[in-house]
Amino acid sequence: MKYKKSWQEGREAEKIFIERRGNNFIRRASKEEDIHEHWDVLDSELGRIDIKAAKRKYRHGSVDGTVWWELRTVKRPPKGESKEGWGVPNGIDRLIAVKIEDNFYLVKPEKIIEDLRGRCKEYYRGEFGLHSRPGRGDLMTILPHEYVIENATCIVGASSEVKPCIN
Repeated sequence: MKYKKSWQEGREAEKIFIERRGNNFIRRASKEEDIHEHWDVLDSELGRIDIKAAKRKYRHGSVDGTVWWELRTVKRPPKGESKEGWGVPNGIDRLIAVKIEDNFYLVKPEKIIEDLRGRCKEYYRGEFGLHSRPGRGDLMTILPHEYVIENATCIVGASSEVKPCIN
């Protein structure tokens, strides 16, 4: 697997989230659900959750907590076109769980997409900058931790309880 290390980091974040949710965890998404609906776990209280682990700003750098927010997914068969996806509303009721330090901050993509469209206008690799990989058809941005925290609808902390956010 070409990006095995990054995949393993994502699976580890999923594992932690599942452990914290305990009996609320129903199941993992099927491969088809993960690819086409862009969610990772089904939770009895929270619904469909797409879990995002801390990442690195540059592919071969160390994990530095960078939050990559996908605005458009990579090109996929059968037509080799990009699809609306992970960061943007895609018609699937779901939350994006972003792991920052020891908490998962859950964000509704619909809540922030218009704000992101207003903020993300120029191409550069930094907070609110647009970034795309050559030939992949994707589009993403880096979100500051404060932005994720301010726009979270709830938090899953180390104590496993879900805390509503006041915002």
